[in-house]
Amino acid sequence: MRHIAALHALLRAGAPVDEVLHSVCDRARRTLPAAAVLVVDAAGAVRVSSGPPSPDLGAIVAAGMRHGRAVLQGAVSCVPMPGHGGVPGVLVAVGRRRPPPPRRLEAFAAVAALAIGTGETQATRERERLARDLHDSVVQTLYGISLGAGTAAELVHGDPANARASLDWIQETASAGLSDLRGIIVRLRPETLVGAGLAAALRRIVDALHFAPGTGAVPPGWGLQLDAEPAVSPQVEEALYRIALEALGNAARHAGASQVTVRLAGDDTRVVLEVVDDGVGFHPFTAGSPGRLGLRSMRERAELVGGTLDVMSAPGAGTVVRAILPSSPAVLTG
Repeated sequence: MRHIAALHALLRAGAPVDEVLHSVCDRARRTLPAAAVLVVDAAGAVRVSSGPPSPDLGAIVAAGMRHGRAVLQGAVSCVPMPGHGGVPGVLVAVGRRRPPPPRRLEAFAAVAALAIGTGETQATRERERLARDLHDSVVQTLYGISLGAGTAAELVHGDPANARASLDWIQETASAGLSDLRGIIVRLRPETLVGAGLAAALRRIVDALHFAPGTGAVPPGWGLQLDAEPAVSPQVEEALYRIALEALGNAARHAGASQVTVRLAGDDTRVVLEVVDDGVGFHPFTAGSPGRLGLRSMRERAELVGGTLDVMSAPGAGTVVRAILPSSPAVLTG
């Protein structure tokens, strides 16, 4: 069925979960046909809907959840979404005169369940990544500060010079930790894209993440070369934002670069993002290379929207991260 193929293409392109669910409801309403189609979550709340407001559906939704099978009541069909260890929700279709055939609704319910499961998986991965980031940066930084403070306290009376050196180290470490924490906060706030646009969001990344330790100023070697705001879909815009955030974070944490440049250019069909640094470089295909998990994440984000990502680097030769993405993900129409 071409409608189902188009919905699966949306999922592969990394479209937001609610966007996929809206498409499920819209396509199901036109295909069945139905007066309205709704996605109801496991708590009984309407998550998305297409069509005019429907009468109270509480009883049929509860029956669908409880029995885990299709339920018909009047002109309403309720089909559970297939899940593991429980029913994640139901897809409800309100017919114009008679209930839409449940068998025709089941394929759309399966796509809706897949979209919700994909969203939950993505959220789990983001939580795991946040936990790693907090452990590897903030927790380790605070532990180091605690040890440094203890050393300074022991030396403050008998060896003031070394005590002062320890305090200087604490100050530098705290500044670096603050920069890491800013990075984590920016990762949690992709809404910086909303309204401001991608170019402004890239400027905010530089302003928020990469302060020189102890100075509170953006290093002079960090620069932006941005063309006019590219006309891209929301999915591509977020992919570019996340790729830039990861690449700049790697440059700040691992490269030891004096010059870092972000370039963004696009036309009606594609957009190109480059992050270039003159740092220490590395072997991109060597296991254990700094930021290797981040490289995989960037490549996956590019591929989800139909683009490519190349990383060119070598020890002592700096690094170029280049993402070439379509202005809009390739999605089948039905």
